[in-house]
Amino acid sequence: MAKKGRSKPGASSSSNRSREDWLLEVASEMKSWFDDLGFPLPAFEVRTGFPSAGRRSPNITDSWAQDEGGTYVVFVRPDRSDGTEVAAALAFQLCRIAVGERDRHGYLFRHLAISVGLKGTKTESPPGTLFKELVKPVLKSAGELPSPEISPTDKDRKTSQTTRMMKVFCGECGYVARVSRKWLEEVGPPLCPLHGPMTPDS
Repeated sequence: MAKKGRSKPGASSSSNRSREDWLLEVASEMKSWFDDLGFPLPAFEVRTGFPSAGRRSPNITDSWAQDEGGTYVVFVRPDRSDGTEVAAALAFQLCRIAVGERDRHGYLFRHLAISVGLKGTKTESPPGTLFKELVKPVLKSAGELPSPEISPTDKDRKTSQTTRMMKVFCGECGYVARVSRKWLEEVGPPLCPLHGPMTPDS
């Protein structure tokens, strides 16, 4: 089991600290957990950014390996403000880079993730009781997560298409049209002007 973070006496949050300063401090404090468990972390950086799957992904973090120098880069999305939740997602990625490519989500990863208070699942999950206890002194030292949670400026825009249109085609001449799933299911596919009923593109 990992030991609790070694917090710095008297440490406090500074108003001019960036979000990345906070993330790096929390990650650096967690390094001792991995040393104690026999999984020393390789060189890594922590940056703010969205996961490779985009902002709609439920994941908070993502990790990449730099082509040169063997350094890993952990990206943490900027639209989350719960310090414990963000720290848990950060720990998840640290587990991944600690075991390396040979065991991203295998036995070693699961063992390590559970040892630091995570569930050991292949995807990010809410922090468990053990993790919350381990991270308390770390978060006390780091202070509040700087900067408020952000939201996309286009979140209230209405999309121009609210119904997914299904593609249908004519097997004879290749004529293509689109029709809503509702009408496709209720009355069937439209007709090709030359060859009759068209075929839904599955």
